[in-house]
Amino acid sequence: MREAVSAVLVHDDKLFVVKRQPYLLAFPGFIAFPGGKVDAEDSEAGFDHPLLRDYPAYQIRALCRELFEELNFDLELALERGEVCSVSLLGTAVTPRFAAVRFSVPHYKIALKRKPAIRLDSEELVWADWVAGGELWQQFNNGEALMVVPTQCIVRTLAADISAQCVDPFNIVYDHERELPYLELIRGVGLIPVPSATLPPATSTNALRVGGGGFPVCLVDPSPRDDESYNKLIRTLEKYPIDRILITHHHRDHHQQAPDIARQLGIPMLCSAVTERRLEDSFGADYLQGVSVESIGEGDEITRWQGSVVRAHHLPGHDDGMIGLAPENNAWFMVSDLVQTQGSVVIPEPEGEMQAYLDSLQRVISLNPRVIIPAHGLPAGETWLLEQVYQHRMERERQIESLRKLGKGVDEMVASIYIGLDQKLLPLARQNVRQHLRKLGFYSE
Repeated sequence: MREAVSAVLVHDDKLFVVKRQPYLLAFPGFIAFPGGKVDAEDSEAGFDHPLLRDYPAYQIRALCRELFEELNFDLELALERGEVCSVSLLGTAVTPRFAAVRFSVPHYKIALKRKPAIRLDSEELVWADWVAGGELWQQFNNGEALMVVPTQCIVRTLAADISAQCVDPFNIVYDHERELPYLELIRGVGLIPVPSATLPPATSTNALRVGGGGFPVCLVDPSPRDDESYNKLIRTLEKYPIDRILITHHHRDHHQQAPDIARQLGIPMLCSAVTERRLEDSFGADYLQGVSVESIGEGDEITRWQGSVVRAHHLPGHDDGMIGLAPENNAWFMVSDLVQTQGSVVIPEPEGEMQAYLDSLQRVISLNPRVIIPAHGLPAGETWLLEQVYQHRMERERQIESLRKLGKGVDEMVASIYIGLDQKLLPLARQNVRQHLRKLGFYSE
């Protein structure tokens, strides 16, 4: 378990919040509080100040360092000048078990007598501002802010009582032995990380739950890899019931045991006509037996979210039948396997096609959604990830074209481009190379 620290700066009824850059590896585009990792060099020498004596000195020193680096705010100087009213530990955020890297993050509430002068570190932060707790909580409830659960808990508590000295609950509350976690990082968009038979480094597929308020509640891509995960998912759905299942495409880590869930719950399954055909071709004609399958296509209304119609979007390239989802106001876009925040996307054979994939990337970029929700990994703010993947694919294509001019074959290209790649993943790398060659008109097998 790694350690980090965070500061909840408070002045009157306002909280100081930041928005993280969309290109950061951790929580890109999320609304958060300033802070960062504890470094080995953070001193354990105690503070001779009554407001700090009860807390681990290395955490406070890490907090002082991070505040100065991110905001140019000198907490020690503010303490010396008597500008700090109180310091309290609101609680400690603990990264959920399903996360690849886990952190313990104490959040210290620092009540200030005046607003300090702030100079942002633009490398990490898009913007920062003092916002009333009630206003910030309303933004989240309106689906306008992307927040992790501990941030939500803090904002909700301080919106109700700015003088609160602790927050409870502080983390995701669920029975790990019996259930799967249910996250609403955007209000009304539930995310269940279901352990699935996916490719590393990912270990789960995001089953997205959206709808309600008189409109169908849809669960996207439930794909438990084993009986234990299946049973945990069913128990989770007892708390968060659904009316229908939507499968984005036919790859196994997006539908494994989904027909069983549909049969057990007596609900229909939605997918594109291409996906239905590929499911039957790949997994047998009886795979969907007893399931009411409804065909969906471009522009079809799936449900509603925050009063906005959620429509299906055809996103071919990774899979010719792949469907994504987005509300008409483009507050978010569920892109399935168009991109990942964990690992890279394969353009498989025969259902993938590189030009279609690049076109799908550009199409979503042009819609400019506020949040991208991939099938694997946490959501990301804005379209930076899509743009980066597009640029990466074009750079890869230039490499492949140059190597072909030198007379290199597919295996030689893979050896030159994918240095140090896990041997198990080499067949996937070869597929991507061949797909680029097909796009360039140099490969027709």
